[in-house]
Amino acid sequence: MICPLCSLLCDADDLRDIHCERRVALLTQFHSIRPTTSLPHQPDLLPLLRSAKRILVTGRIASVETARAAVAFASKFNATIDCAESGHVFKNVLAIQRSGLNSISLAEARELTDVFIIVGDDHFQTTVPRLPIALSNGKALTKTVLLLGDFTNESAEQWQKAGFDTWTVPCELSSVPSALSHWSLWMDALSKDAHFEVSGANPLFERMRNANYTSVVWSAENLRMAQADLWVERLMQWIASRNETNRCAALPWASTDGTFQQVCTWLTGFPGRVAFKDGVPSYDPHKNSYEQWIECTPMHAHEESVIVLVDETINSLPFLKQHQSQAVQGTSLIELTPSSVRFPTKVTGLEENADMFRADQCLLARVEAAYSPRPFVKSASDWLEELSK
Repeated sequence: MICPLCSLLCDADDLRDIHCERRVALLTQFHSIRPTTSLPHQPDLLPLLRSAKRILVTGRIASVETARAAVAFASKFNATIDCAESGHVFKNVLAIQRSGLNSISLAEARELTDVFIIVGDDHFQTTVPRLPIALSNGKALTKTVLLLGDFTNESAEQWQKAGFDTWTVPCELSSVPSALSHWSLWMDALSKDAHFEVSGANPLFERMRNANYTSVVWSAENLRMAQADLWVERLMQWIASRNETNRCAALPWASTDGTFQQVCTWLTGFPGRVAFKDGVPSYDPHKNSYEQWIECTPMHAHEESVIVLVDETINSLPFLKQHQSQAVQGTSLIELTPSSVRFPTKVTGLEENADMFRADQCLLARVEAAYSPRPFVKSASDWLEELSK
């Protein structure tokens, strides 16, 4: 049986044997899910949309069907489309656009990697508590893990329990790319010294230098620093430089928030933050963010502004409430809520009714919710398709 509550693909004979804080928290949210509300009649919405001078499509989109429908809707109505709270996704996206990405999937990393460099702090470990188990392939060969950042002994113990030879090196998170670059220069210089081999080196450095495959793992959501995209770009440059001698790849951890960005990239060529005009998409990672759109609303008070809020999760939407008192006053709000809830899962062939697609290290599936929605309430994708006709 596969636990469907995160992207780590944990399995057990009994799901009750899988214990983690994330599972408990999401199950609690799931059972207290807010009731689905009905929308105004379609004839009442169409005149509002057709007369609007500015339309924003935002919220939390977690399925391929709704992402496709949202992009088609934005194209028809010349809207700006950007998923809410996607800023951390763009920390990786902007860096990749400038420097490229040598990447590896979770399954490949589990099979090929002999040294993992985990960058972050205990917050990353708390967010993804079963990552050590997910990266352990159960083979006799002991793999090395370097916890680089601000990890405590508690985090190190979790990796040790999963069978890794664990090393912790305290380091300011902002200085990690520079520290790795300096390490490479130092090791390259020492390796040219014949005395270095016989004098004995730090075992960690020896393993890192002789690793056949190194994977660097981080979560952009965990990068609480200014200009985090530049930090990622510098880390990418170090990863690329290591491939001159040994294989080294990035495993940037992506939450389900990245679903919309992936689908939007497939459909428009851009990972969200797109404004349409006459059906033609224009990409601007700064100007077309939902935050910027909302902040500019007072400047366009004389125009009819409409927010189409798509919510396919069981989370609240605090981002809009923060702006409602000032910027969103007088703006029409159309809220589209789902008739089902989307969760990550592992494989096809589930007993549950699920629509699946490949999303890097996880498969996202639509799993029917544990409640019966009222039959007259449409899903978010159905509403968007109806309005786009």
